[in-house]
Amino acid sequence: MLEDDQGRAFRVPDEALSDLFALCTQQVECVILNACHSDSQAEAIVKHIPYVVGMNAAISDDAAIEFAVGFYDALGAGKSIEEAFGFGRNAIALKAIPESLTPVLRKKRLTVVEKQALEGAYSPVRDVFIDLSIMNPDASSWNRGEDLVLRYGIERNRDRVRVYSELGYSARFARGGPIEPLNYLTPTWCAFKWDFPILDFKVLNQRSNPLFLTEVVLDVAESRIDAQPLFAIKKDTRQRNAGVLHLMNEGCDLADLKLSFHLLPGLVANPQNFEPPFRHVLTLSSLEDYAELDVTPAFHDEGVDIDGLIRLSNGKCDENGCTISKADGTEERITNAEVEKRWQEYLDHFRDEVGTLVGEISFTSNGAAGHRHLVKFHAPVYLANKNRYGITRPPTFMYDAAFEGQAAAYQRRVQVSQELQPGETDRFTIKVAVAASSFHRFRATLVDISGLTLESLPIEMKCFVPRSRQKSVQTKISLQDKL
Repeated sequence: MLEDDQGRAFRVPDEALSDLFALCTQQVECVILNACHSDSQAEAIVKHIPYVVGMNAAISDDAAIEFAVGFYDALGAGKSIEEAFGFGRNAIALKAIPESLTPVLRKKRLTVVEKQALEGAYSPVRDVFIDLSIMNPDASSWNRGEDLVLRYGIERNRDRVRVYSELGYSARFARGGPIEPLNYLTPTWCAFKWDFPILDFKVLNQRSNPLFLTEVVLDVAESRIDAQPLFAIKKDTRQRNAGVLHLMNEGCDLADLKLSFHLLPGLVANPQNFEPPFRHVLTLSSLEDYAELDVTPAFHDEGVDIDGLIRLSNGKCDENGCTISKADGTEERITNAEVEKRWQEYLDHFRDEVGTLVGEISFTSNGAAGHRHLVKFHAPVYLANKNRYGITRPPTFMYDAAFEGQAAAYQRRVQVSQELQPGETDRFTIKVAVAASSFHRFRATLVDISGLTLESLPIEMKCFVPRSRQKSVQTKISLQDKL
């Protein structure tokens, strides 16, 4: 039962729900119907979606809440959907609520066409079939723009599987912009919603004996750094970087940067003129991790008394007035009203204490020697600090496997525990951590407890790691290797 715009309840036909999710098979892996008597709808939806949870009877609010908490906590901790379902049921039982068997997990039965497609996948072992796809992490809670979300995709033919990454901001940067400041005050201290690629293995056992997988061996033929230029302007969210423009390098090392721009009074959200001639130019010999560019000379050229503002900012003030330094080095005592008057005079036509830079940044990169790149940009720069305190950085991630950045002919062995009875299918994922943006060629071999080995097609995978996260990622990978 759903509710319309007027608050009236109406029943949704099972077929309509089933048809809806038939349109979402590429995006939805699991559906939770946490409502009374929803098992029939689950049966209709599972024709199209791999996993669907429904309720085979009425369920109390307390039981429904406990199931949801247990299920999503387990899912967020990296458990599989089937394991998360078990945790959800157990959460109901732990509260002594006699409804732990009300939730029912439905799993999709393979159609003839799907089974034929899986059986047509490459495998050197008769009656065991492997398929590999890619999973993207959930970005439903991200509200800072789709072009800041990293997505992975997959292409396959009879000879290979290719995993590629897409980031809208990177594509816009490559087209020459314009780019604008990005917010780095996210839970991962990064402007992008990103994660490592998650390899999604599906196995069909058509043998007469059970299959018990104990290991996946990743034989890496090649790993190499992906030297692509990419940088961002850090948004001054806390307004604590007076007169400074922050550049954050998210790609390869850059050199010979030249910022040419107009300086407009106030905050200009959608500037129109990105064309020369530009009145102001700043240069930077190189950009490795980040750089702070002093923009105050441009404000000075526009009529702002920068030295006067500094003297006022450094004055010793109380409720009766301020003692400030004069240009000749002596001190004077003035009233608070005089401080405010001089402040406005020194700002000239930048009365809002902010100016917007609009122009272009040109540079060279070590990934394309001899070629000069050009990106249009706009960014506000404040003339006064409102908050001088930063925010502590949160902890980093945990990973399942790690590839080298630049190496050849090495292995990574991942311990797994997956059992398939005759006629069963199973799926599991491996998140591959990398220390930097890189390209990898490898093959995955699944090992059965009896010594049987199952090889995948050759895999080519391109990974993206924001440079602002590389140091913490490298530290995490080093600790994991030591363990």
